[in-house]
Amino acid sequence: MQKMTVVLTLISWIILVVYLMPFIWLIGTSFKPIGEWGAPYLVPQNPTLRNYVELTTGGIYGVRGHFPAITSYLINSIITASVVAMLTALFGSMTAYAIQRYRVGGTTFATWILSLRMIPTVAILLPLVILTRFLGIYNTLTGLIFVYPVIALPISTWFMIGSFKSIPREAEEAALLDGCSELEAFYRIVLPQSTTGVATAATFAFLFCWSEFLIPLLLAPSESAMPLTVFAAYFSNQYGILWGPLSAAAIVIAIPVIVIAIVIHKYIVRGLTLGFIR
Repeated sequence: MQKMTVVLTLISWIILVVYLMPFIWLIGTSFKPIGEWGAPYLVPQNPTLRNYVELTTGGIYGVRGHFPAITSYLINSIITASVVAMLTALFGSMTAYAIQRYRVGGTTFATWILSLRMIPTVAILLPLVILTRFLGIYNTLTGLIFVYPVIALPISTWFMIGSFKSIPREAEEAALLDGCSELEAFYRIVLPQSTTGVATAATFAFLFCWSEFLIPLLLAPSESAMPLTVFAAYFSNQYGILWGPLSAAAIVIAIPVIVIAIVIHKYIVRGLTLGFIR
């Protein structure tokens, strides 16, 4: 039995290393100087921080092209993802509560909402471009904040339906008997008890906005509203691909995802479990 445990542990570590190898290679490339970008070895022979320094300052990388500083694009991504996460948690919680407690839309409405997430993003891009232009918010952070919940709300609402289902209705009834309105009972009694589901929904919305590329590529092409994922396209130009800065930018984009996964992974797993309880 002990030998079997050792073998399974070894196999697990091998699989983990195989899956992490592209990311490990990315980290190594981010510290390579320009002469080693195409070198077939993992660890840089002459490690340098130049790729990260030039991300923060912007400038010209030898004769291989130029790019602006990363700061404004990082701020754009933080603002957009944070606001969308809060809006998704707010509107998704109210939608999930109405579906779970009052059966709004009948028994199949929740499944229909989830099915909206199955629609390919590319299929709705043209209507979104037309709508944002009509509203005068095309190529702005407001436009992205307006559009992202369209994609993030369905799955977030589904997560929170299961979370509200696990809360006994007697707690709300007691609050109503004490003089609370239904809205007050929701915010004072139900919402504090469903923090796991709400946090999971907000986290998924944040990560979706943080990593999305196609939507901001078409809806926010200018530098004033461009997020980090689109900014990374600067490193592929007529001079070639700037592998060092591109790898450094990818690491910067990945850091919040890794931190969130480490800090709240237990809550995410629990929220996912609750979200699929019917």
